[in-house]
Amino acid sequence: MRDGKPVVRASYDFEGFSRLRGAVMSSGEIILPPAALKIVFGRLGVQLLTDDGRLLDLRFSNKELRQGDDAALVEVSGDLPASPAEWRGGMAADPELAPPGPASGRSDKPISASARKRRASA
Repeated sequence: MRDGKPVVRASYDFEGFSRLRGAVMSSGEIILPPAALKIVFGRLGVQLLTDDGRLLDLRFSNKELRQGDDAALVEVSGDLPASPAEWRGGMAADPELAPPGPASGRSDKPISASARKRRASA
């Protein structure tokens, strides 16, 4: 989405990191047709609305887009999953079904890479 209006469906591959005091940060890539990526690349107000209803704010990490690119690196904020169980099982996961294992209190520890190649509206 850009400025609250749908642009195109996109795939994404995000990783979440647990910070001290429970904060979560995320980064990864979005994948969409080159023409659509050109429309949103580097712009402010770009968001991803996931199929499970999360609204994520995207900020592009790359400084420029090469001709024909269909993916871009982004920093993600907004309605991110708060618990390691949600990341391990996917953004719409049931914490009861998540794999066991306590979350570490160390800063910048990856929670999981299980939000891979999901589809959403960008």
